Amino acid sequence: MNPAGLPGDSREWGRLAIIALATLLAVLLDLLFNTVTYTHFFYLVLILAAFWYRRSAVAVGVLLAGVHIAVEYLLYGPPGPGIFVSAGVFVAAAYLLGYLFELAGRRGGGLHFRTGESGAPACDRDTGRLIARLSSRDPETRYQAAGCLGDAGVPGAVEPLAALLADPEVGVRWKATEALGKLGSPAVGPLAGGLRSDDVDVRWMAAVALGEIGDPAAIPALMGALNDEDAYVRSRAALALGAIGEVAREGLVANLSTGNERVRWGAALALGSIGGESAIAALIGALRDPDGDVRQQACGALGDIGEPALPSLIEALRTDDEALRQGAIAALDLVGRPAVAPLALALGTGDDWRVRRGAARALGEIGERRATDALIRALDDEREEVREAAREALGSIRKT
Repeated sequence: MNPAGLPGDSREWGRLAIIALATLLAVLLDLLFNTVTYTHFFYLVLILAAFWYRRSAVAVGVLLAGVHIAVEYLLYGPPGPGIFVSAGVFVAAAYLLGYLFELAGRRGGGLHFRTGESGAPACDRDTGRLIARLSSRDPETRYQAAGCLGDAGVPGAVEPLAALLADPEVGVRWKATEALGKLGSPAVGPLAGGLRSDDVDVRWMAAVALGEIGDPAAIPALMGALNDEDAYVRSRAALALGAIGEVAREGLVANLSTGNERVRWGAALALGSIGGESAIAALIGALRDPDGDVRQQACGALGDIGEPALPSLIEALRTDDEALRQGAIAALDLVGRPAVAPLALALGTGDDWRVRRGAARALGEIGERRATDALIRALDDEREEVREAAREALGSIRKT
């Protein structure tokens, strides 16, 4: 809401007229019938204003507070403290109601989830008019214009759409981010800037859009977003880097060993989507990371890579490092059935008893009955540690 300016369309005029008329009628009711109920009707005005203008309805609250003080002064003389308190309540109620409506709009998706409504108006073919509508005072007009410009793929709309990333209406911000994502590489700069927005919704939407564009120019900004204070933003940035692919791998491998725990976690998530020998080696090393969340994410990433990671995971069973060995077993469990045959082979032919023991434990975690014969043969292994692991694995398989 912009009370100081002139409304941009008839709908805005109508809303202000309703507020003014309702306020006037409430005061006239008091004057005509000598009641003290007009302030109760003010709350109906505040509800309407909060619904239309969200927290900007505070301006209406201030207006009603001023009317209340003026009426009391004209009718009954200088107002007492109680009048000022009730006037202040109008302002506080306007803010609270506006905040609640704004919160409800966010949780419900606001305008963002109106995409594709059957009753939505057709897009104007004049892109100049659409760009002009991005400056409308009506949030629905801005929302619809942003969607149309994104669908039309108008490169000249990049800067006007970027300006909407700071729009007061959350739905408009989301739609503008979505539209920028459809404009491709020309929108990388503004979207990269969106990753630094104070609005967490803009940041994660910008990360998603950059991933959909897939332009390597976004890599530095997305790498920076791996350290975002919000976990969801970090995860979207990591997935965007994963979507960009191999060109991001070298930087992610470096961050997995040198970044803080937030960055290492995000790098592990991204590398799970990219794969490759260097990514697998880095993730194997991250299984001994000092941070538990990073270790878990590295394990999950190796599971996502799947069969290409199997030789390195089985080799990792050779270690005396318990944390690394347990991480490798957990990752093999995530790979699942494709790991059964290589593990059974390692159990029978491995030259290191630690590999054979780890293979037996991993087969027990996977719980695949096809591994039973290999585990039974391992009951005759020369090392007690392997035999014990095979017995435990067979017990686990029988329980499934």
